Amino acid sequence: MSAVSQSEIAKQLDLCVKCGACMAVCPVYLAQRHERGVARGKLALIKEREANHLAATSGYMQTINACLLCGSCTQSCPNQVDTKSVVQAARARLVLDRKSSRIKRFVFGRLLPSRRLWPLVLKGLRLGRVVWAKRVPAESGMYLRLFRDGSGRRRKIPDLVAPFFLDRKHVFENHTDGARVAVFTGCLGNYMHPQAVEGIISFLQRNRYGIQVPAAQGCCGLAAFGVGDNRAARNLAVRNLDALLPAGAAWPDYITTPCASCAYMLKNHLPELISDDPQRAERAKELASRVVPFSRLWEQMCRPARVVAAENTSKKPVLTYHDPCHLSRGFGEKDAPRNLLQSLSGAGFVEMEHPCKCCGHGGSFNISNYDLSLEIAQKKVDGILSSGADVVVTECSGCLLQLLDALAKVKPDIEVITTAESFLRYS
Repeated sequence: MSAVSQSEIAKQLDLCVKCGACMAVCPVYLAQRHERGVARGKLALIKEREANHLAATSGYMQTINACLLCGSCTQSCPNQVDTKSVVQAARARLVLDRKSSRIKRFVFGRLLPSRRLWPLVLKGLRLGRVVWAKRVPAESGMYLRLFRDGSGRRRKIPDLVAPFFLDRKHVFENHTDGARVAVFTGCLGNYMHPQAVEGIISFLQRNRYGIQVPAAQGCCGLAAFGVGDNRAARNLAVRNLDALLPAGAAWPDYITTPCASCAYMLKNHLPELISDDPQRAERAKELASRVVPFSRLWEQMCRPARVVAAENTSKKPVLTYHDPCHLSRGFGEKDAPRNLLQSLSGAGFVEMEHPCKCCGHGGSFNISNYDLSLEIAQKKVDGILSSGADVVVTECSGCLLQLLDALAKVKPDIEVITTAESFLRYS
């Protein structure tokens, strides 16, 4: 169930020649400025651990967990060392050795894959946030880290919606003259930000495509996979495969989602996690072949002419765009979201400085390394402020949450929305 075999891990570790090219691009190293923060330092420690020369000390675990898995190091590496896969495999070994956090093992191993427990917990949090999280005095020690950071500042997190998107009754007018598209909501679209999913549905309805929103789908599993809990990620992969491409039923032509990170997980890691299941392996490959991030699907279906950004002389809201790592590096897609934004009649577009730099969210990295995460995000915030934009658009749930929280501390009137939502609002 590992993303790569042990032999491949050994090969990747040997490919690193410690040249230091990763030092110029690693967001963690640029913030920390010490060797264990950069890819070559982590790879050296993992190599010693794989040779059983190094114990899984707290320092080792902190170092391995302090990686965003953004892929910027691989992109700059002359040998293209796949650091993401090696770090994920190292985390998976920690989980198997029961060295990882008990809380993480419980959340990712028990709660997240459960069709009943996880929604119940979130509904409880929704109620709890109303009845006590917003009312307990700021000086109280009762605030969970979910609502406050280490310095006591309120974290900006969207409220949980009621009902959840997948709990609603959806009636779509499906047309036979267009492609059939299954929509994967992702956790943000289901629990907090349904506008992202509504944007995709609006696009599909306008273009007369068939729409499916399977109610049995769950979390994409990227959060569990990222911390090394491959068993939980595999359970979620099976659930989503059976929901999106059910055996013995008609399959959609495309599977899309407002979150490029969800798309990357479904397309690249889901087939790997189920490759040893003879009843599902081929179906998993079929699923992967149908997964398309929303902005790329928009471009494929609309086939728009290349759009050139014009100067914003009107009073239209100005949009800027942040490239999610899973879309720009994972899918190699930068043009499609920009073409979409530049085609919108109700808004202007301006490019920010360094739009491809990681925002610092990194899934559970934002929870276990919150202050470092915000330090990394500050450069992105500076670029957004310098652009003069009114709205920041991105195509990743994690990036949206990170930018929302970081901007709330300095300029809360700047909105953060998804690419799909920008289509819903400004087209």
